[in-house]
This record gives sequence, structure tokens and C-alpha cells, in this order.
Amino acid sequence: MDVKKVLILTSYKTGSGHKSSSNAIEKKLNDAGYDTRQVDIFPLMGKTGNLAEESYIPITTRTPYLFYATEKFSDIAPSVIHTTVYQKLKNSLLAEINSYNPDLIISVQVIATKAVSKILKENNLNIPFYVGVIDLINPPKMWMDKNADMTFVPTEEIRKYYIENGFAQDKVLVSGFPVRDDIILRNTPKEINNRVHILMVNTSTNLKKNIRFVQEVSRLENITIYFICGLDKRLYRTLCEMKFNGEIDNIEIYDFVNNMNEFLAHAHIILTKAGPNVITESIRSDTAIVVTGHIKGQENHNYEYVVDNGYGLKCEDPDEIYDVLYDFINTDKLKTCLDNIVRHEIGNGAEFIAEYVHNNI
Repeated sequence: MDVKKVLILTSYKTGSGHKSSSNAIEKKLNDAGYDTRQVDIFPLMGKTGNLAEESYIPITTRTPYLFYATEKFSDIAPSVIHTTVYQKLKNSLLAEINSYNPDLIISVQVIATKAVSKILKENNLNIPFYVGVIDLINPPKMWMDKNADMTFVPTEEIRKYYIENGFAQDKVLVSGFPVRDDIILRNTPKEINNRVHILMVNTSTNLKKNIRFVQEVSRLENITIYFICGLDKRLYRTLCEMKFNGEIDNIEIYDFVNNMNEFLAHAHIILTKAGPNVITESIRSDTAIVVTGHIKGQENHNYEYVVDNGYGLKCEDPDEIYDVLYDFINTDKLKTCLDNIVRHEIGNGAEFIAEYVHNNI
């Protein structure tokens, strides 16, 4: 019997969420015996796509209002973006599909939706197409494709939102959020001893705010700070220079890491902007979350998921973070939060999707 093939459409440089989610899905499908291939959708769009992907981090960190305006436009006129993406993809993606000959295509990238289903239809390709939504609150309209054979969403609230927007009930399933296997799922709260371990993961899209957060958090006593800058090279260079010059101490600084699971397993608190991937991984590892920033437009409401469920706090003002953390750590609030988190009901979307594929493809 031939091994069935799954093509996963993702992106590598537009934050960590897309790649991490596609890695999680790929791992579960490989474990189930499928042949998988991940494709970064942006290089397939030529120079325009490469420029868009390379510009993501600089735009979101240096000119966030430009990114916000772009996203608002895509919500107002999604058909314009879909048409542009289709024109850029129609030949290169078709060549990729013909070369690999997949039995299924899954997209976890917001722009790879209607353009993909249109390419399949126009070329009479009878290949099932699934969309995985990796946003926790209010996903952009670009992610909506009623022509997809199935759409997986992380929460029941988003499923209701899709159905209200005309999706058939049997075409939207609550899968949970795809999480890598190495993120340890805890079922008992972390213990708090003499020292609190604080993990900071690109706490803001603003460089000056990031610096102020570090300066203020380092004033706390009996803590250890680990700061992961991710793909933000400018932030990494700046913090390293500050530590070398003696401007900050009691902190370990990292750029991009491949062992986030180990940091999360060790941390009691994570300070991070409201990326859905980091939020979900933190919850599964029983790490209390303090939302300290967000990408304008894209992540505006994600903090609600954290606060409303008792998984943490929101504090986007570095001048207030010391008082907020001091109170959080030196009262029962942190312990209560850790107790709340282990009772979460977030499923692993990668497991759900792989099982659905196994039963339907």
C-alpha cells in the first residue's frame, strides 16, 4: 500500500507560531505513517513574497501602525489580498503540488486559503484541502475559506464565530491549538520555593519598552530572569550590549532557541506579547502568563483568553510591571494562577488533526 502524502503550507519567518504549529502537525502525521512536506508559502510568491516575509519582523517591531493598517485593510477587503496571492501563487504552487502529488493539503498560514482552493478547483485537482486556524481570539477574515473541505479552530468561541459567518456546522471543528510534543503537559501545579523563575519572551514589539521591562523586572528580589529574543536580532544585540556594559544583571539573554520546552518547564511566570503559540505552550506547561504587549491588530484581544480563564494578567506598561509582579509573587495570586492552569481544557490540535486525517483520508 502506498504511503499517503500530506503537503503542509506554512511560513518560516512571520513569527514562530506558523512553523511551530506545522512542525507539531507534521510530527503527529509522521508518527501515524504519513509522508509529509512543509512548504513556506512566501518564497513561492517570488520577490514580492520574499520581501513580505523578510519585512514582517522589522514592520511589527519598528512600524507597528503600518502593520495594523495593512491588517485592517485585509479585513475590509480580503478579496483584494486573496486575488493578489492567487496571481503570485498560481504557477509556483501548482508546480509544487504536481511535483509532490499530495493526497491532502493543510494550510496553517492565513494567506494560503482561498488562493489555494481556487488553484485546486481551476486545475481540476481532487485533493482535499484543510485549513488550521492558529488564532485564539477574533481570527482575521483572511482565514475564512468556505471552499475548504474542513477548517480546524482552537476554541468553541471561534467555531461559533465561523458558523455565524455562514460556515456549515460540519465544516468547522474544534481541534485545540497545535502544540509540539516536547512541550510537557503538566497535571500538577509547579511548586514555588525560595526563587521564582521568570521567562521573558520578546515582551513587546517596541525596543524601548523591552529595555524598560528588563530594567524594572530585574529590581525584584529572589528571582532568576531568562530573556529570549527570538527572531528580533536588534533586541538581542541591544540587550547583550547592555549586559556587557553592566547596565543590567541577574539575567540570561538568548536569541532564537530550539529548546523552549526546557525554559517553559523551568519557569513559574512568562512575560510575553500576546502570541497564541506562546500562550498555549505556556498554559500546557503550567506557566503563569503576564501579557506585556501585542502586535497591533493581529493580537489585540488574545490577552482576554489569559485573563478571563485565570491563567495570568495583562500589564503592557513597563512602569507598572514591578508593582504588578511584586504583588503577584508575594501574595497567593501566583499559586492560585498555577492551580487554575493545570485544570485547562486546551486540546492538542496536532493530535486532533492527525486523527481526523487518519479517519478521513
